[in-house]
Amino acid sequence: MPIKKETKEKQVKGDEAEEMVLSYMKEMNRPYASADVVANLKNQVPKTTAVKILATLAEKGQLTVKTYGKQLLYLYNQSLLSVLDNEELSSLDGQIKRVQSELEEGKKSLRHLQCELASKTALPKTTELEKEIGRVKSENSITLGALIPFRGTSEGQSTITPMSAEDIQRIDKDFMRWRKEWVDRRKVYKEFISQLIEFGQVSNISEFEEELGVDKDDQIATEVEQGEFCKPPAVVRARLKTSSAKTRNLSLKRTPSAAGAADEDGKKKKAKKV
Repeated sequence: MPIKKETKEKQVKGDEAEEMVLSYMKEMNRPYASADVVANLKNQVPKTTAVKILATLAEKGQLTVKTYGKQLLYLYNQSLLSVLDNEELSSLDGQIKRVQSELEEGKKSLRHLQCELASKTALPKTTELEKEIGRVKSENSITLGALIPFRGTSEGQSTITPMSAEDIQRIDKDFMRWRKEWVDRRKVYKEFISQLIEFGQVSNISEFEEELGVDKDDQIATEVEQGEFCKPPAVVRARLKTSSAKTRNLSLKRTPSAAGAADEDGKKKKAKKV
């Protein structure tokens, strides 16, 4: 496809160029240098012509000129602009508020559409649906195969007998016993290695373990040890402290009336014996 050539704007001169520059400066109502005016008008007014026009408009009083460094900045004469009355100002304020409200509504709509776009983009594409359906079917068949023994036979009887509470308790006890054995042996091994390192018998632990054929805990054992199953049961110490404190206070608390009654009973018993 051939590259389109940029169409050059037709240059204007004379009064037409002066009218174009003046209307542009009035519409923008902000300071510009001559180079900015030429660039913004897309070279419709040549640079030399623009410099002369700006100087002429400044001499006529239609533009004001200020020197900023080495360049001249031109601005439309503010005294020539119409002054708005109170009604027009209030009308502009109302328009500004309405536009701001429309802007906020547009922003909300944009955020909503962006969220919808993100959710749609996260969905599998049409070309990937067949592959995704195959993956889900494969996972479903594996899950159904694992559930077959629990669903039972055609007579409605399950082929797997559920574990009783005694069996679960026995397995938990065996697990805790062998876990304690494993933790103790690991502790002894670490102490043994630290002593060998301290006395200079071992310099490289990795090479030493490789020579002896020491197998470290695999990923499964590490995950089990860090999981919820191996966490010790929480002991509610606050409740125990509260109950013990109450018992101690009751045993030590003794009112004067009770003490006097006990002394009188002791005296009566002694008098009867005599």
